[in-house]
Amino acid sequence: MTNRLFVYGTLAPGRSAWSVIAAWATGTPSEDRVAGALYDTGRGYPAAVFDGPGETVDTGNAVHGYVVELDPAGAAEAFTTLDRYEGPEYERTVVRTERGVEVATYAWIAPLAGCRPVPGGRWEEG
Repeated sequence: MTNRLFVYGTLAPGRSAWSVIAAWATGTPSEDRVAGALYDTGRGYPAAVFDGPGETVDTGNAVHGYVVELDPAGAAEAFTTLDRYEGPEYERTVVRTERGVEVATYAWIAPLAGCRPVPGGRWEEG
């Protein structure tokens, strides 16, 4: 399992849930994107559905976020904490970013009923 995490919503640096992972983050998070689609759940957090392996990122199918390096000594604890935090609506998976970095991330697995596409694939809290 990778020690890199792709975050795209409330867990992103400076956002409301950054504190959930900040203790395990090392270095400076870097902006990147992954092929897929971002949705507004209407509950104050987004849902991302990622394209399959080998899909290329283009302007119409990108989830924008950050790659966060996790301290290898604490990565297992971080992922256990994140699995609980994300709950049953999300599943941890591994994807490849546009820059070719293999990362863990959380994909939405609950029904998308009531969710709205986020134009441009960038989550804005508000």
